[in-house]
Amino acid sequence: MKLVHTDVAAMKYPVLLFSACIAVLAVTLLVAGCTTSSYGSNTNVPPVTSPVSTGNPVGTTCGFTSCHGLDLACGTHAPEACTMLYQMGDKCRQYAQCTSGSDGSCSLVTDPKFASCKACVEQCAAKAGSDGILAFDCETKC
Repeated sequence: MKLVHTDVAAMKYPVLLFSACIAVLAVTLLVAGCTTSSYGSNTNVPPVTSPVSTGNPVGTTCGFTSCHGLDLACGTHAPEACTMLYQMGDKCRQYAQCTSGSDGSCSLVTDPKFASCKACVEQCAAKAGSDGILAFDCETKC
């Protein structure tokens, strides 16, 4: 049996093979993000949510005192911005608004559709119990 000796470039140029391995490793680490350094503590930072306008024109202070849900109240300390998180009943808020009176009062005005929407959403929540998906699915039909 005759042994065949093949001339492999890696055997002739070990520095070339080592350099190629280092380059592949560096690219892999760079792509994986392992080369980033972190300073400071290792605490988790909550995600940033984009603010959503409360619908109050700039310069007025009368508006909803809460950003989400069915418990609506109007006041002069309305939030300037709200998170984009959706909660049960947010759909019904389109049928309500806060209005400023000439005497400086701030009052809630609801469309008749608000009461029926609110009743429907509350029924959905009661029927669904702790099943949030079922509750939200039901709410879409309100």
